Amino acid sequence: MLLMTPQQWAAKYFDQGSRPSEITLRRWLSDGKIPGRKVGGSWFVDEHAWLADGDELVLRVLEDT
Repeated sequence: MLLMTPQQWAAKYFDQGSRPSEITLRRWLSDGKIPGRKVGGSWFVDEHAWLADGDELVLRVLEDT
């Protein structure tokens, strides 16, 4: 399991102009749209679980454009 901050995850997988806001990232995490966990009040994305999911979130974002 590789946990990373939502900001790190967004910087890795989204271009500067298309990165979701921090509020959106936290909502996606709390809604289960991206896998992660809350540790001590802070959210972290589980990058390994997200990659294993087949990048559904990326596919949905691309379909909306």
